[in-house]
Amino acid sequence: MTGDELGAAVARMYSAADPPPPHLLAAASALLSWRDPDAELAALVVDSAVAGEAAGIRSGSDSPRMLSFALGDVVLDVELVVDDGTVRLVGQVSAPEVAPIQVRHREGTWTGATDELGRFAVSGVPDGPLRITWGDPPVSSPTIMP
Repeated sequence: MTGDELGAAVARMYSAADPPPPHLLAAASALLSWRDPDAELAALVVDSAVAGEAAGIRSGSDSPRMLSFALGDVVLDVELVVDDGTVRLVGQVSAPEVAPIQVRHREGTWTGATDELGRFAVSGVPDGPLRITWGDPPVSSPTIMP
């Protein structure tokens, strides 16, 4: 049995014995529709939720989460706060210019622009997966789970 055949057999076994819940399949399919084929994908370079745990620092659920995404020389820094079922984002793009920005979330898309210093703020985003796309040509963050 080849490695591909073994992998297919294991996948069939898990599909029969422990299939993924339908709501997770629906959520994964919905996230695919958020992809912008024209946008380059930025890399997550810092996530305070992970960095804090690695350093032995505990952060409460009410603490802001700091995220940084990079593509080449352009960096997007975002502070993310979840409060009472909504998400507030405050961020800055390292390229100081007015540029389009979108925050896609489960209920739609917030559209705006950065200011002349590359800053933006969004509040009232429903808690759940989101993706930030900015600039022209567009750059997109991976999907963020607050």
